[in-house]
Amino acid sequence: MDKVDIYNKRHEKMNYSKGRRELVDGEYRLSCFVWIINDQDEILVQQRLATAKNCPNMWETASGGAIEGDDALSGAMRELEEELGIIANKEDMCFIGSFARINDFVEVFLLKSNVSIDDLTLQVDEVQDAKWITISDFEKLIEDGKASDTSFDVFKKYYDKFYNMTLVFEDGKPVLKKKYIW
Repeated sequence: MDKVDIYNKRHEKMNYSKGRRELVDGEYRLSCFVWIINDQDEILVQQRLATAKNCPNMWETASGGAIEGDDALSGAMRELEEELGIIANKEDMCFIGSFARINDFVEVFLLKSNVSIDDLTLQVDEVQDAKWITISDFEKLIEDGKASDTSFDVFKKYYDKFYNMTLVFEDGKPVLKKKYIW
């Protein structure tokens, strides 16, 4: 079992590590989520194995836990490579938010990429399929109980407030407007 670095409730890294299932109250680990978006404003989702212990056949984004020695960014990049075969550059990874769960801090990143589905290398013991879909189609999958909504609120808030905006001029004044209405 991989060990994880331990953090306290203030998100401060402690000087020890444990097995990820050995955490007690007041101990946290890092989890990393990556939302990949292409030039058509579609998101890349992957489907968990039908035989997965947790959430079989569910659609989700690339995610996983940071291991001992990882910071959130290196953990996110490692998960991308392991699950999908995507090798990302640090400069292309945009941190968009963080939230706490029971025993982990979830760090959420956005990656702009136009990778072809045919170029992905799916992790055979975790991922059975991948596809590009619209944000509204992913919302529908969540509503239908076919997708994990973990970190979707963070992504959607960032997307709506910063990413999905364009500067236009109205009556000679600069105004931010949504590029796409879903």
